[in-house]
Amino acid sequence: MEQSPTEPQPKGRSQYIGLAGEHYVAYSLLVRRFHASVVGGNVPNIDVLVSSGDGYNQISLQVKTSRSAYRPKLWGYEVYQWDVGRSAIGRHSPNHWYAFVDLQEKNASAWTPTVYLVPSFWVNAWVSHCPDSPRQMYPLKAAASDLCKGRWDYLPKLFARDPTVMRLTEAVPKEAAWE
Repeated sequence: MEQSPTEPQPKGRSQYIGLAGEHYVAYSLLVRRFHASVVGGNVPNIDVLVSSGDGYNQISLQVKTSRSAYRPKLWGYEVYQWDVGRSAIGRHSPNHWYAFVDLQEKNASAWTPTVYLVPSFWVNAWVSHCPDSPRQMYPLKAAASDLCKGRWDYLPKLFARDPTVMRLTEAVPKEAAWE
């Protein structure tokens, strides 16, 4: 039975939103011929393990999903924003990335979710500036979204230790930085 948008949502809806994002990311990886496994809460701070086609290289993804991530004006910028939680503080590695999923529920014409692949270094750089915040949110500037939006091509380059992609894991580019 389908609920109408005006009916109250069942408790635990955020759990379903999060699972939808994790499975969408796994699907997106599998159709691109990466090995992907949703770990189902069995590994702290990791939602999807990704391996190269030959199985020799791996990375971990923390998936964060928003029903509608777009914020037209946040601190004077156009951004996309996700709740990353306090566990993001101090956690970064070249082999640990975030897959930020925007379900775009407010945009009926764009039903397909959008995935932004962001190095954990960027997220840590942001949340480390406000460690006492009661809620750790990561804002990705719209001006930097092209660096991350649908960038599945980063993965084979990351596995090959391509210098261009490796630089993304060590520094926040100017267009994504917050002064």
